[in-house]
This record gives sequence, C-alpha cells and structure tokens, in this order.
Amino acid sequence: MAKGPIMATSMRDLARRCGVAEGTVRKWTKSHDWAFSLAPPWDVAKVKAWREIHRHGDPAAAYRAKAMAAERGLGEFRDTSALTKARLQATIERALLLRQRRLVEAGQLHDVKECERRRVQQIMEVRNRLMELPKSMAPVLVGLPAERIEDEMTDAIVVVLEEFAGGADAQDNDGGGDEQD
Repeated sequence: MAKGPIMATSMRDLARRCGVAEGTVRKWTKSHDWAFSLAPPWDVAKVKAWREIHRHGDPAAAYRAKAMAAERGLGEFRDTSALTKARLQATIERALLLRQRRLVEAGQLHDVKECERRRVQQIMEVRNRLMELPKSMAPVLVGLPAERIEDEMTDAIVVVLEEFAGGADAQDNDGGGDEQD
C-alpha cells in the first residue's frame, strides 16, 4: 500500500525533521517567498526542496536565463561579428545538406514526387486488373448460381489484391525508409 507524504504537524516537528532549530522554521514561515500555508501540516519533502532552492538558488534559473538570452539573440554568440555569424550559419547549412545527401544515398530519404508517381501507378494497375475481371471471368461464370459467382469473384479479387500486396511488401522491405522530401 502506497504511503502518503510525511507531514509535519508543528513547527517543532518540522524543525526536527529538517534538522534545524525551531527558530529557523519560524523565520522560514515569515519569509516573503515561503511557499506553504502559515499553519501546519506541511509536506516535509516539499519544505526540504523549498529550503534547498532558498539556500542555493533555483538550479533551473541559470538555464532559463540562458534560454531567454538566446531567444533575444544575446546568447553565447552575442559578441560575434555579423560575418562570423554568417559563416557559422553557412557551415550549419552545409552540414545539414551533407547529412541529407548521405540519407538519400543510403536510401533512407526518397523524392516525394517519385513516390507519389509510383503509388498512383500501382493504384492504376490494381484498378485496371480489377476492371478486367468481369470480362475475363464472364465465360467461366455463365450459368452458375449467384452464391458461386460471388465466391468466384471474391477469390479472383483476393488473388489480384494479394499479388499487389506481395509487391508492396517486397518494396517496403528493400531497405528503403520513410517517404520524405
């Protein structure tokens, strides 16, 4: 059974659990940044976390300051000349292009238009094969009962679909990746 948080029921109890004097807890509760109610009970773990931040500062504050400075263009490159920034940007763009070229050569990126063209071609082939079925099967189906005609047509359609599905499986397993541009 999961236990709830350890709660201090008095200033003395909180002081004992935090390892400080009762006067220290009294000062904490009077602090402008005391984040808890003035009266107990208090969650001991949360109070200890507040004490660490209060004592040593918010560990994420430096990160937030850097992130905000970078957002305003004042990050680590703020003293860099415009020419150096342009060169850095060009280097980054070249690296991205080289990465993209390697992915294309490895078969992990494909031209979207080419993939669409292939898919449309496959769809048209399936459509044409299905449209040929009535003509090719009519002589075989003449005089058969409706249920048998339905079974024969279903079987023929399944054969066509399986042929194309088998081709798609082979293409999907040829080492290619997702379609991207």
